[in-house]
Amino acid sequence: MIDYNGIEKSFNVLYPEIENATYLSQVNYSDELKRPYQRWYRYKEGFSVELVKRLIKEQAKRSTGTILDPFSGSGSTLIGANELGYKGLGFEVNPFSYFLSKVKLENYTLGEITLFKSLFEKVLNEENGIFPMPNLSFADKVFNKEVQDKLMSIKKNIIDLENEGINPNVVNLLKLGWLSSIEELSNYRKAGNGLKKRKLKNPIVLNKEDVYYKLDHIYSNMYTDLETKKGTRNIQLINHTCIDMDKFIEDSSVTGVIFSPPYANCFDYTEIYKLELWFGGFVANYEEMRTLKKSSLRSHLNANFKEDIDNVYTIPLLEDILSELKEKKLWDKKIPIMLKLYFHDMFRVIEKCYSALEPGGFCTIVVSNSSYGGIVVPTDLLFSIFAEKIGFEVSRIEVARYIITSSQQYNITKEQKNFLRESVICLKKN
Repeated sequence: MIDYNGIEKSFNVLYPEIENATYLSQVNYSDELKRPYQRWYRYKEGFSVELVKRLIKEQAKRSTGTILDPFSGSGSTLIGANELGYKGLGFEVNPFSYFLSKVKLENYTLGEITLFKSLFEKVLNEENGIFPMPNLSFADKVFNKEVQDKLMSIKKNIIDLENEGINPNVVNLLKLGWLSSIEELSNYRKAGNGLKKRKLKNPIVLNKEDVYYKLDHIYSNMYTDLETKKGTRNIQLINHTCIDMDKFIEDSSVTGVIFSPPYANCFDYTEIYKLELWFGGFVANYEEMRTLKKSSLRSHLNANFKEDIDNVYTIPLLEDILSELKEKKLWDKKIPIMLKLYFHDMFRVIEKCYSALEPGGFCTIVVSNSSYGGIVVPTDLLFSIFAEKIGFEVSRIEVARYIITSSQQYNITKEQKNFLRESVICLKKN
């Protein structure tokens, strides 16, 4: 067994006061759902704007400049940066997540806000036919028939407005509100690595009135937030993989970097956001879905594993872990190559963040460790070792919370249970 405790002594690791607890913190998105703009859509993997602001205040050497998020997700980093007076720069490869951030972070005119209010009332009430269902294999099982017909009627009204040439910013607001409603009105819920059918002892039968009231509530909240917002956004959002960030960013041009990458836990986010991707029209067929999976970070088993294995970025500790994993019976034989290429991708991202940062700039990474076959994969230590190797100073690793694993995995890994955790890694470029 690898001595992680000995390796950890090389770093300043701050543990929470209650060491055996799993607790909610600013890393978690749950408290964001009452916040203007953040409440427009419940993003499963988001962290809080307050965490972003805290990290910037603690680490930024100056009060202006650019804050970069290579995995912008729902846009929390960019919002927090803007609220403190920084420009926000984000990359997002998932077309739904990119759309979500783009709509939330747009600068809307008074005319657009007024038009949005009049049009959301129009699309909820008019009956002009039903928009065709997507080519998703289980599309006809997602909603009950009455809910489906009402939702797709509203979708047709929105698309009709788009085809009439209505202001695209306003159409996008209508689309996002519609997409925000579909999971709660559906027979499925996000759970773990995808979607699961709801199983209730006494199922609630929804009808078209429920669709109306749900969307009216979402749209009304959006209108309230738009009407009361002060100031303008200073944000650049790029729908591209951050592995190519050096094609878009000059060296030494960024004040700080804050991000939370996909974790090395085999979660395929295209499966988690499958309803939004298909019903939102971001993918039209399974070939486009496969292409999207292959373009994402290699944190899941549906990714593109074609790579020159002899030329990947690695470090000795990672190779030791992979050697141990090869001796274990894992639930999927592709896990070792997935981990090897995940860290190859992430080491490249960390290296490019280093190049993008100005001297004295900071980089903060929110990440979770994982375990396979009883072997803990300490992502926070692996990232920190690589970051130090390329020139970063590792200021601290702050343990945010402990991870609840299956009882079987817990019993196997209990000797290293303090490494089953979610952490905030704080780096500095000297």
